[in-house]
Amino acid sequence: MVTPRRVALFASALLTLVALFFLRPVPTPGPPMRDFEAYYAAGKTWALGGNPYSREVWRTERTIPGVVATRDELLPFVGPPFSLPLWAALAALPFRTAVLLWGAVLTLAAGAVAFGSLHLGRGKDAASYAGAALLAVSFGPLTSAVALGQAALVACAGVVLTAVALRAGRARSAIAAALAAALQPNVGIALVARLTSLRAWFAIGVAAAIALAASVAAVGGLAGFDAYLAALARHADAERSILIQTTLASVAFGFGASQLAAREIGVAVAAIVIGITAWILRERGFAPESRVAVACAVLPLVLPFSHEHDLAVTFLPAVLCLRRARRALWIAAACATVVVAVDWLGLAQRPTGVAQSAVLALSAGLAATALSRGRLFPGALAPLAVAATVALAGPAIAQHAVHVWPDALGATFSAPQTLDAAGVWQLEQERSGLAAPAALPAALRMCSLAGCAALWATSLAALRKPEDAA
Repeated sequence: MVTPRRVALFASALLTLVALFFLRPVPTPGPPMRDFEAYYAAGKTWALGGNPYSREVWRTERTIPGVVATRDELLPFVGPPFSLPLWAALAALPFRTAVLLWGAVLTLAAGAVAFGSLHLGRGKDAASYAGAALLAVSFGPLTSAVALGQAALVACAGVVLTAVALRAGRARSAIAAALAAALQPNVGIALVARLTSLRAWFAIGVAAAIALAASVAAVGGLAGFDAYLAALARHADAERSILIQTTLASVAFGFGASQLAAREIGVAVAAIVIGITAWILRERGFAPESRVAVACAVLPLVLPFSHEHDLAVTFLPAVLCLRRARRALWIAAACATVVVAVDWLGLAQRPTGVAQSAVLALSAGLAATALSRGRLFPGALAPLAVAATVALAGPAIAQHAVHVWPDALGATFSAPQTLDAAGVWQLEQERSGLAAPAALPAALRMCSLAGCAALWATSLAALRKPEDAA
């Protein structure tokens, strides 16, 4: 029997195939899974007894196929030390083999995010599984995490699977999932909202203790761990205001605020958002997994360090809201989901990918419609307006292309030897033109954050009641 939901699924699947196979943008130069390059080099450096948080990683990075060895294009490693044995194991393989293996891990992680979120949203029918899969493929932060080889996706999967395991009462599985979430601490911190029972305190606490103890051991003791924290702070300072940061502070800086004023704006907004969220969550009516979903929606608005691929953590609240919200709230949730699904900055970074972005936004809107548990109504077409906006504004945005690291460095860029890894990275961003205020990139990142804000507000309203009363 042909139903509106099945029509939406078929159209979404068809659009996804067209976008992926016929509208691919011109590929960017460099190695595949660009961020995996840093993990691989850090693992090899650590295995040889070197310092993975220093410029020593460049010795390995410069040998990777696709890297321009005639210039300094160092990609620093800042991951938690307990992950180093994992990267060392992958670095024992040839780079291309390691990329394939890590790509398989990320594919599984993407599936865990999609179907784990659906499981928490009580989705059991085939149409819901198809809708979740199609939304995941169309969700820009998630697909960009796969393309970059980002450990953030594994951390997102860890957050979702921790919530799934704790709801099922599986403490050991929850410990393993929480440990995966710790691979990207600025994502894994969402699990703080799940500390509502003794089992949750035990599982998340054990995972945190293992990660901390293993990190101290990996860097040779407390002195080495202190050095890691110092290196992490220097890197955060170096990257705080650059164009690839998707935070309120970096957006304010892009619009012309001083670095100090931008930081104060970010702190003030974060304090307000956290205060409102804590005040509402203290009321009864939020299931434990709903609290995690709200925390995931909050993160992009309060973190001082976040990239576009870190927004993959909002997939969980998006799915729960699409499953639970009704009428006007559902429209708000669907529109917010599609807004977050669009890689707005990518419209300027990859001008040849505008058509693909517009088609994927349309696919995401249709997939969101298919995920609704209620009877479809005319307002269900509202999220398609986001795709129309991308299609109309995209070509104009593409006329103002934004530089992309490291292509804008030139073939012979060299950093002074006196700089540490964070200093080299900051200089690379400055030379690439990514460290100066720029209104258009700021406005594009503001679109992503506006979608996150709408999703946060919607989740506080739509997830407030028990599921059977939604």
